[in-house]
Amino acid sequence: MTDASRNFIETYERERAALPGAGLAWLGVRRAEALKAFAEAGLPHRRLEDWRYTDLSRALGNATLSTAPLPDGAVVLPDATKRPSVAAFHDIDRHVLVFVNGRLRSDLSGTKLPAGVTLMSLGDALNSTWARPLVETKVEAQAGNVIALNTALMRDGIGLHIARGAKLDRPLHLLFLANDDGASHVRNLVRLEEGAEATIFETHLDAGAKSYFADHVADVSLGKGATLTHVKIQDEAADAIHLASLTAELAASSKLSSFSLTLGAKLSRNQSFVTFKGEGAEAHVNGATALSGAQHGDHFCIVDHAVPNCSSATLFKTVLDGASTGVFQGKVIVRPDAQKTDGRQMTNALLLSRDAAMNAKPELEIYADDVQCAHGSTIGELNREAIFYLRSRGIDEPTARQLLISAFLDDAFETVPHEAARDDLRRLAESWFERHQEKTA
Repeated sequence: MTDASRNFIETYERERAALPGAGLAWLGVRRAEALKAFAEAGLPHRRLEDWRYTDLSRALGNATLSTAPLPDGAVVLPDATKRPSVAAFHDIDRHVLVFVNGRLRSDLSGTKLPAGVTLMSLGDALNSTWARPLVETKVEAQAGNVIALNTALMRDGIGLHIARGAKLDRPLHLLFLANDDGASHVRNLVRLEEGAEATIFETHLDAGAKSYFADHVADVSLGKGATLTHVKIQDEAADAIHLASLTAELAASSKLSSFSLTLGAKLSRNQSFVTFKGEGAEAHVNGATALSGAQHGDHFCIVDHAVPNCSSATLFKTVLDGASTGVFQGKVIVRPDAQKTDGRQMTNALLLSRDAAMNAKPELEIYADDVQCAHGSTIGELNREAIFYLRSRGIDEPTARQLLISAFLDDAFETVPHEAARDDLRRLAESWFERHQEKTA
């Protein structure tokens, strides 16, 4: 067992009496089971197929793993002129919840919710009958084993329950700030009943912390005909490690649209596990990544077509400079009875440096015969002829490169259903290039 794994187990033993839901018998059993599973499996490493390109065990070897403290004073945000992601979504009318070091700060938050929408702390959610099945969901893939760590140590988060036919009137913006080094384990539970609708934004930033571990899990359950739009921006500190897992179960005719923009952290991994439970459902799991220096960004996605007549689409665009590394591993599973499935995967990477590297492994696992499935991957460089053409029209080379990079990423941004959020993502991609040009000038 590594020192990091032992540290997490000691943290559980030391803090379990203070964890939310400590008096619930079923949750105590679930946490104990999860800790045992984590102790047996340990932190993921490259000898596991689902983690062959990302060694989380090594990355956490020297990290600060004790629980980050909860600061009760003012929190200073980074300068928005240097970190444009600070201002993302601010021009959108929205509800805001602020988390500092993985803990909800009610004094910095503000929500006034419509009828049929219930927003609560993780502790209150764990006492609700609708939340228990979400916490008890288990992912069978190797990649999902790390969720056990979060299940054992989850300290704070939200429970969002939307009643049948109700609609969240404005997007809910979850702003996660890291103010001190340490580990935070956040769990968000989301249940949309039949016909319900919601949009959730997430922003992950450092606000003083430098080297920390952000461990986030979101469990989503969509009822019949429900619709959830999820947009996430990750711009953590340069020495941070960011691990995020999304599990989603979709009932008949429901629709999930999830998008993640990855800009920060020394090492990051986004995991998505989507399972179709009813016919006619749709899932769109997309993202864009822009990295430089020695950053490492990993996207892992499994879409399980367990029933007929469902569709899924996955598109990830990656831009890599310096000695950065990108990873995409995705699998579409079509079960024997899942006829009329439409499942598609595509990943495209653009390398701006000879030292940058991309690892892509899209897969199809099909056990039905009446399906439409496709997957693909491309890795390339900027088109020199296109740069020459733009320069011949009087455009300087940095601007020409920025135009081509923006056009490359735009296909991914187009998948975001929320227009204003889509525009913010485009602006962040443009600012990333501008900041990167300043560093390399």
